[in-house]
Amino acid sequence: LTVRMIKLAGCIIKDEQGRVLLLHRNNGKHKHWEIPGGKIDEGESAQDAAVREIKEELDVEVAIERKFGEKEFTMEDGQHMYHTWFLAKITDGKPKVAEPQTFDDLRYFSVEEMAKIRDQLSHSAKNLLAVIKKQN
Repeated sequence: LTVRMIKLAGCIIKDEQGRVLLLHRNNGKHKHWEIPGGKIDEGESAQDAAVREIKEELDVEVAIERKFGEKEFTMEDGQHMYHTWFLAKITDGKPKVAEPQTFDDLRYFSVEEMAKIRDQLSHSAKNLLAVIKKQN
């Protein structure tokens, strides 16, 4: 039995104060703050997937600046995930919840604020928090 790895890509979008934009997923199954992004389609690059997902979820255009980090993890249900994050800048539009059936809020969080609500963060957002803390 081979467990297929799900590959994800997302964008770290910061405001003028350096706070990170997170989306609040509230779709019945999951309720947490997460990094905007999603699954990489077959034949799609992580970078292209991240840009596409940001457009779908936040209705903004972004420019990728650089790769920020990546992390492999396993969900409670045993599903393997591999998440790549890119630092990105909004080039057009203002972020809004563009998929209200999945998300109900979005907000910029400082690293300190993220640490305070750690139990409300997705696996990937917790991983990101650890990466940011290591870099600082």
